[in-house]
Formats: sequence, structure tokens, C-alpha cells
Amino acid sequence: MQDQITAQTLPMSPREQKLLAQLEEIKQICLELSSILSAQDKVIATQGQELAQLRRSMIELKEENSHLREVLQTWRERMDSVLSQLRGLN
Repeated sequence: MQDQITAQTLPMSPREQKLLAQLEEIKQICLELSSILSAQDKVIATQGQELAQLRRSMIELKEENSHLREVLQTWRERMDSVLSQLRGLN
């Protein structure tokens, strides 16, 4: 038969009570900090998604800008050609 150890609650000294209170305070601060960090993590994740979307939009706009530059260059060349032909008629 094994001996059973029964836990007896001993009265705490004032120092132990003070330390326990400090530990409880630290625990509460840690819980609050954890909550704040979790909220910040969510904010950062959301901002990361927004940033990724903005980067995609920027790439699309750059591609559109490049296309419009090509169109503009084509129209310039056509106008120069027409002006040259008109000058040749005079």
C-alpha cells in the first residue's frame, strides 16, 4: 500500500502574501499584454493584406500606364507622318 501525501494548507507569511499578490498582478499584466499583442497582430495581418492588394493595383496601373504610353507614341508617330505628308503637298 502506497502512502498518500495529503496537501495541507499552511498559513502564508506576509512576505509570501505580498509575493503572491505581485505574481497575480504580473499575471494580469501579461494577460492584458497578450490581448494587446493579439489585437496588434490582427491589425498587422490586415495591413499586410491591404498592402498586397495595393501592390497588385500598382502593378496593374503600371501595366496600363505602359500600354497608354505605347498608344500615345503610336499616335505621335501617325501625326508626324500625316504632318510630313501635308508638308509634302505644299
